[in-house]
Amino acid sequence: MFIDPRRTIISFDMACTLFWEPGCKPDYHSRVEIFKKITEITRSRGYMVKYEDNLYELYGRLWRETRRKGPRRELWHKYVLAKMLYRLGAEIDHVFLEEIYNYYIDESAKLFTILPPHKYLLQYLRGKGYRLILTTATGAHDLPLKILRNNNVSHYFSMVFSTQLIGIPKSDHRFYEEIVDVLGVDPGKIIHIGDSLEHDVYAARKAGLKTIYYGWRTQCRASDPQPCITDLLDLLHLL
Repeated sequence: MFIDPRRTIISFDMACTLFWEPGCKPDYHSRVEIFKKITEITRSRGYMVKYEDNLYELYGRLWRETRRKGPRRELWHKYVLAKMLYRLGAEIDHVFLEEIYNYYIDESAKLFTILPPHKYLLQYLRGKGYRLILTTATGAHDLPLKILRNNNVSHYFSMVFSTQLIGIPKSDHRFYEEIVDVLGVDPGKIIHIGDSLEHDVYAARKAGLKTIYYGWRTQCRASDPQPCITDLLDLLHLL
Protein backbone atom coordinates (compact mmCIF):
# COMPACT_ATOMS: atom_id res chain seq x y z
CA MET A 1 0.00 0.00 0.00
CA PHE A 2 1.39 3.42 -0.98
CA ILE A 3 1.42 6.01 1.81
CA ASP A 4 1.83 9.60 0.71
CA PRO A 5 4.28 11.25 3.17
CA ARG A 6 2.90 14.70 2.39
CA ARG A 7 -0.56 13.67 3.60
CA THR A 8 0.47 11.46 6.49
CA ILE A 9 1.20 12.44 10.10
CA ILE A 10 3.31 10.10 12.20
CA SER A 11 2.67 10.30 15.92
CA PHE A 12 5.23 8.93 18.37
CA ASP A 13 4.67 8.12 22.01
CA MET A 14 7.49 9.60 24.07
CA ALA A 15 8.53 7.52 27.10
CA CYS A 16 9.69 3.94 26.46
CA THR A 17 8.98 4.29 22.74
CA LEU A 18 11.00 7.07 21.16
CA PHE A 19 12.90 7.93 24.36
CA TRP A 20 14.34 5.62 26.98
CA GLU A 21 14.52 6.28 30.70
CA PRO A 22 15.40 3.91 33.57
CA GLY A 23 11.78 3.90 34.73
CA CYS A 24 10.87 1.90 31.61
CA LYS A 25 12.23 -1.14 33.43
CA PRO A 26 9.62 -2.98 35.55
CA ASP A 27 9.55 -1.93 39.21
CA TYR A 28 12.34 0.61 38.77
CA HIS A 29 11.45 4.01 40.26
CA SER A 30 13.77 6.47 38.58
CA ARG A 31 12.66 9.57 40.49
CA VAL A 32 13.31 8.38 44.07
CA GLU A 33 16.52 10.42 44.35
CA ILE A 34 14.82 13.49 42.89
CA PHE A 35 12.17 13.45 45.62
CA LYS A 36 14.84 12.99 48.30
CA LYS A 37 16.73 15.99 46.96
CA ILE A 38 13.55 18.08 46.92
CA THR A 39 13.06 17.52 50.65
CA GLU A 40 16.73 18.34 51.29
CA ILE A 41 16.40 21.62 49.39
CA THR A 42 13.20 22.42 51.27
CA ARG A 43 14.88 21.84 54.66
CA SER A 44 17.88 23.94 53.61
CA ARG A 45 15.54 26.89 53.08
CA GLY A 46 14.37 26.71 56.68
CA TYR A 47 11.12 24.78 56.18
CA MET A 48 10.27 22.01 58.60
CA VAL A 49 9.85 18.74 56.70
CA LYS A 50 8.64 15.56 58.38
CA TYR A 51 10.60 12.40 57.73
CA GLU A 52 8.97 10.07 55.23
CA ASP A 53 10.45 6.65 54.55
CA ASN A 54 9.22 6.40 50.94
CA LEU A 55 8.69 9.77 49.25
CA TYR A 56 8.04 8.15 45.88
CA GLU A 57 5.20 6.12 47.34
CA LEU A 58 3.79 9.19 49.13
CA TYR A 59 3.80 11.17 45.90
CA GLY A 60 2.09 8.33 44.02
CA ARG A 61 -0.50 7.91 46.76
CA LEU A 62 -1.36 11.63 46.72
CA TRP A 63 -1.63 11.49 42.92
CA ARG A 64 -4.08 8.58 43.08
CA GLU A 65 -6.12 10.11 45.92
CA THR A 66 -6.46 13.44 44.12
CA ARG A 67 -7.48 11.76 40.87
CA ARG A 68 -10.16 9.69 42.63
CA LYS A 69 -11.71 12.80 44.19
CA GLY A 70 -12.01 14.82 41.01
CA PRO A 71 -13.13 14.40 37.40
CA ARG A 72 -11.19 12.18 35.01
CA ARG A 73 -8.46 14.61 34.05
CA GLU A 74 -4.70 14.91 33.97
CA LEU A 75 -3.16 16.27 37.18
CA TRP A 76 -0.39 18.85 37.20
CA HIS A 77 2.90 17.77 38.79
CA LYS A 78 3.26 21.25 40.27
CA TYR A 79 0.04 20.83 42.24
CA VAL A 80 0.93 17.35 43.52
CA LEU A 81 4.40 18.57 44.55
CA ALA A 82 2.76 21.33 46.57
CA LYS A 83 0.38 18.84 48.14
CA MET A 84 3.27 16.51 49.05
CA LEU A 85 5.32 19.24 50.73
CA TYR A 86 2.34 20.54 52.70
CA ARG A 87 1.55 16.95 53.76
CA LEU A 88 5.12 16.81 55.09
CA GLY A 89 4.55 19.96 57.10
CA ALA A 90 6.38 22.43 54.85
CA GLU A 91 4.15 25.48 54.35
CA ILE A 92 5.92 26.72 51.25
CA ASP A 93 4.97 29.78 49.22
CA HIS A 94 4.29 29.99 45.48
CA VAL A 95 7.77 31.35 44.69
CA PHE A 96 9.49 28.36 46.28
CA LEU A 97 6.99 25.99 44.65
CA GLU A 98 7.99 27.36 41.24
CA GLU A 99 11.65 26.75 42.06
CA ILE A 100 11.00 23.18 43.21
CA TYR A 101 8.83 22.47 40.17
CA ASN A 102 11.56 23.69 37.80
CA TYR A 103 14.10 21.52 39.63
CA TYR A 104 11.79 18.51 39.26
CA ILE A 105 11.39 19.14 35.52
CA ASP A 106 15.12 19.71 34.92
CA GLU A 107 16.19 16.58 36.80
CA SER A 108 13.43 14.39 35.34
CA ALA A 109 14.30 15.50 31.80
CA LYS A 110 17.91 14.37 32.30
CA LEU A 111 16.69 10.79 32.68
CA PHE A 112 15.41 10.63 29.09
CA THR A 113 17.68 9.84 26.16
CA ILE A 114 17.03 9.07 22.52
CA LEU A 115 19.00 6.22 20.98
CA PRO A 116 21.02 7.10 17.84
CA PRO A 117 18.89 4.78 15.60
CA HIS A 118 15.74 6.54 16.78
CA LYS A 119 17.28 9.92 16.02
CA TYR A 120 18.17 8.66 12.56
CA LEU A 121 14.57 7.52 12.12
CA LEU A 122 13.28 11.03 12.83
CA GLN A 123 15.79 12.51 10.41
CA TYR A 124 14.83 10.03 7.70
CA LEU A 125 11.09 10.50 8.08
CA ARG A 126 11.31 14.30 8.03
CA GLY A 127 13.54 14.05 4.97
CA LYS A 128 10.84 12.01 3.24
CA GLY A 129 8.28 14.70 3.98
CA TYR A 130 6.33 13.13 6.84
CA ARG A 131 4.90 15.45 9.46
CA LEU A 132 5.86 14.29 12.97
CA ILE A 133 4.11 14.89 16.28
CA LEU A 134 4.94 13.73 19.79
CA THR A 135 2.36 12.54 22.31
CA THR A 136 2.97 11.83 25.98
CA ALA A 137 1.16 11.08 29.21
CA THR A 138 2.57 13.60 31.66
CA GLY A 139 1.28 16.07 34.19
CA ALA A 140 3.87 18.61 33.07
CA HIS A 141 3.92 19.87 29.48
CA ASP A 142 7.25 21.52 30.26
CA LEU A 143 8.83 18.06 30.61
CA PRO A 144 8.63 16.81 26.98
CA LEU A 145 9.69 20.23 25.70
CA LYS A 146 12.78 20.09 27.93
CA ILE A 147 13.52 16.50 26.86
CA LEU A 148 13.35 17.46 23.20
CA ARG A 149 15.72 20.38 23.75
CA ASN A 150 18.15 18.30 25.81
CA ASN A 151 18.34 15.71 23.03
CA ASN A 152 18.43 18.28 20.21
CA VAL A 153 15.40 16.90 18.36
CA SER A 154 12.80 19.67 18.84
CA HIS A 155 13.06 20.69 15.19
CA TYR A 156 11.77 17.33 13.95
CA PHE A 157 8.31 17.80 15.48
CA SER A 158 5.57 20.15 14.34
CA MET A 159 3.56 19.72 17.57
CA VAL A 160 3.83 18.18 21.04
CA PHE A 161 0.64 16.96 22.69
CA SER A 162 0.77 16.10 26.37
CA THR A 163 -2.06 15.00 28.60
CA GLN A 164 -1.54 18.13 30.67
CA LEU A 165 -1.86 20.35 27.60
CA ILE A 166 -5.06 18.62 26.46
CA GLY A 167 -6.33 17.89 29.97
CA ILE A 168 -7.41 14.31 29.21
CA PRO A 169 -5.62 11.04 30.16
CA LYS A 170 -4.00 9.22 27.25
CA SER A 171 -6.05 6.08 27.87
CA ASP A 172 -9.18 8.07 26.97
CA HIS A 173 -9.87 8.09 23.22
CA ARG A 174 -10.93 11.73 23.52
CA PHE A 175 -7.24 12.61 23.95
CA TYR A 176 -6.64 11.51 20.36
CA GLU A 177 -9.89 13.04 19.13
CA GLU A 178 -8.65 16.41 20.41
CA ILE A 179 -5.42 15.97 18.46
CA VAL A 180 -7.40 15.23 15.30
CA ASP A 181 -9.56 18.29 15.94
CA VAL A 182 -6.57 20.59 16.48
CA LEU A 183 -4.73 19.37 13.39
CA GLY A 184 -7.89 19.44 11.28
CA VAL A 185 -7.18 16.15 9.52
CA ASP A 186 -8.94 12.88 8.92
CA PRO A 187 -7.99 10.54 11.82
CA GLY A 188 -7.01 7.86 9.30
CA LYS A 189 -4.19 10.13 8.11
CA ILE A 190 -2.42 9.78 11.47
CA ILE A 191 -0.28 6.73 12.26
CA HIS A 192 0.42 6.45 15.99
CA ILE A 193 3.28 4.33 17.35
CA GLY A 194 3.52 3.43 21.03
CA ASP A 195 4.43 0.74 23.54
CA SER A 196 1.21 0.69 25.60
CA LEU A 197 -1.88 -1.22 24.52
CA GLU A 198 -4.16 0.86 26.75
CA HIS A 199 -2.66 4.30 26.12
CA ASP A 200 -1.37 4.00 22.57
CA VAL A 201 -3.23 1.30 20.65
CA TYR A 202 -6.78 0.84 21.95
CA ALA A 203 -7.49 4.51 22.67
CA ALA A 204 -5.99 5.74 19.39
CA ARG A 205 -7.84 3.12 17.33
CA LYS A 206 -11.12 4.04 18.99
CA ALA A 207 -10.51 7.62 17.83
CA GLY A 208 -9.98 6.39 14.26
CA LEU A 209 -6.18 6.59 14.08
CA LYS A 210 -4.04 3.92 12.51
CA THR A 211 -1.67 2.33 15.02
CA ILE A 212 1.55 0.37 15.16
CA TYR A 213 2.23 -1.43 18.42
CA TYR A 214 5.84 -1.16 19.62
CA GLY A 215 5.89 -4.50 21.40
CA TRP A 216 9.41 -4.52 22.83
CA ARG A 217 8.10 -5.81 26.16
CA THR A 218 6.01 -8.70 24.81
CA GLN A 219 8.18 -9.38 21.74
CA CYS A 220 5.02 -9.24 19.59
CA ARG A 221 3.02 -12.21 20.79
CA ALA A 222 0.48 -13.80 18.46
CA SER A 223 -2.26 -12.18 20.55
CA ASP A 224 -0.82 -8.66 20.22
CA PRO A 225 -2.50 -6.15 17.88
CA GLN A 226 -1.07 -6.01 14.40
CA PRO A 227 1.01 -4.52 13.00
CA CYS A 228 3.49 -5.03 15.82
CA ILE A 229 7.22 -4.24 15.77
CA THR A 230 10.06 -4.85 18.22
CA ASP A 231 12.47 -2.38 16.64
CA LEU A 232 11.35 1.15 15.74
CA LEU A 233 13.39 0.99 12.56
CA ASP A 234 11.00 -1.73 11.37
CA LEU A 235 8.56 1.14 10.91
CA LEU A 236 10.36 1.89 7.65
CA HIS A 237 9.16 -1.43 6.20
CA LEU A 238 5.52 -0.59 7.00
CA LEU A 239 5.35 2.83 5.34
